[in-house]
Amino acid sequence: MIKVDIISGFLGSGKTTFANMLLRHYMDAGLRPVFIVNEFGQTALDAQIIRGDGFEAVEIEGGCICCSLKDDVAASIVKVIDAFSPTNIVFEPSGIFIFDNFFDIWKQPDIGQKCLPPHIITIADSVTFSSAKVIYGSFLFNQIKNAGIIVLSKLEKTPHDVDELLCDIKNINADAFITSKIWDEWNSDDFEQIAAFHNAPKALHNSHRHDRLQSFTIAPAAPFSQEKLDQFISCCQSGAFGDLCRVKGVITIENRLNLINIAMQDVAVNQCAGIAGRSITFIGQSLNEKEIAQFMMISHNGPAAQNNIAVV
Repeated sequence: MIKVDIISGFLGSGKTTFANMLLRHYMDAGLRPVFIVNEFGQTALDAQIIRGDGFEAVEIEGGCICCSLKDDVAASIVKVIDAFSPTNIVFEPSGIFIFDNFFDIWKQPDIGQKCLPPHIITIADSVTFSSAKVIYGSFLFNQIKNAGIIVLSKLEKTPHDVDELLCDIKNINADAFITSKIWDEWNSDDFEQIAAFHNAPKALHNSHRHDRLQSFTIAPAAPFSQEKLDQFISCCQSGAFGDLCRVKGVITIENRLNLINIAMQDVAVNQCAGIAGRSITFIGQSLNEKEIAQFMMISHNGPAAQNNIAVV
């Protein structure tokens, strides 16, 4: 039977980073893992990042799977099983994923007879959790409530203790196994520990608030200088570009490709290689697409701009 790990978590929490770590653990153990990812927005970076590190990766495009793509997930899992004969599937849903009705997929014979019930791991961002739960609490609650394991991320960026965060999480899900160890210090024993902890999916049906989230993807017309990068980050965080919860993409800074990730107040810019194209995706509410396009020096209605709206 194939083991399936679902790595959930809100936008920008660190799901792909953790999935990469988990895939590496499986590879080192002599297993055959495959990564499946569903991203909200047009910039499909996560699969490229995973492939760049030597793993098999499959993308599910076109929206969020809990809205309209559940059948695509089932079809993708079947195709992965037929094509790769994996021992493990690591599946990363979109950051705005809701678990309601998702587990119906395991009722399908091609999946239920070949795959173990999913192992739910939710990544909780220690930097942005408090602010995100105020605006996007329905997503965080659903993902945490369904988790068997909760992994705190970005602890190295958190200047204060996480006792209040742990209390908040335990109030949502008292049964989950929670780990709060800096990821750079993880070893094979840590992965074996979380693999040994498993609880049955709850398949909740919550009356969650519906948030209208937009995504807007655009390619910069020119490379960024350091000054322009600083201005860009300021515009993202000040509200000039809209009420953003996530910004990610690849940009050129002084002739070098850089991966930029902004999750509310958390910002990371790192040099990268092996990723094709330059574009940035903005996810949030009331996006100021005209202002974004002007900053990028591109006509708002030009071919380099794409947008998507999801009601979740």
